Amino acid sequence: MRITGGTLRSRKLLTIKSDGLRPATDRLRETLFDILVNLFDFQETTALDLYAGTGSVGFEAISRGTHHVLFVEANPKVADVLGKNVKALGIEDKCRIHIMKTEKYLKLCEENFDFIFIDPPYAFNSMTHKIVDEILTKGIIKKSGIICVEHSKEYVPPASNLFRQKIFGSTILSFIKPEIR
Repeated sequence: MRITGGTLRSRKLLTIKSDGLRPATDRLRETLFDILVNLFDFQETTALDLYAGTGSVGFEAISRGTHHVLFVEANPKVADVLGKNVKALGIEDKCRIHIMKTEKYLKLCEENFDFIFIDPPYAFNSMTHKIVDEILTKGIIKKSGIICVEHSKEYVPPASNLFRQKIFGSTILSFIKPEIR
């Protein structure tokens, strides 16, 4: 796996085999950031990568100019690989890693972000609704921000906030805004 664009382009990332871990494909990440670059300027933005795994989406954001990324990963072994990727890329000053369940992090969260990426195990479809709702309700996403959920066809995002979807076979990227204008 490698970073597909920006200042860290072509840098390789460590990965680990773990149940439920599905790193975002190069094609998906390229498409995601091709869409996002037309929606806002990454310079000085902050991002939250939930169910971070090896961190590929957060690293793409940093590579393209995001000022700071907070990663949330519950599996300590996967989080260890994530930390090794941060060190190998030399971006310790741009990252924080929380080793905890997403639900717990959101309850404690007092920050807000410009971009939030959510990529839960597909079996968590019912939990994904609660996570998106909590992010919107608590103001964890800035009013001008964007939430992107990678999900299976079984998850249906909130229609009132959905502004775009991109389909990759059985995987869907849904783009959600706190306020649709």
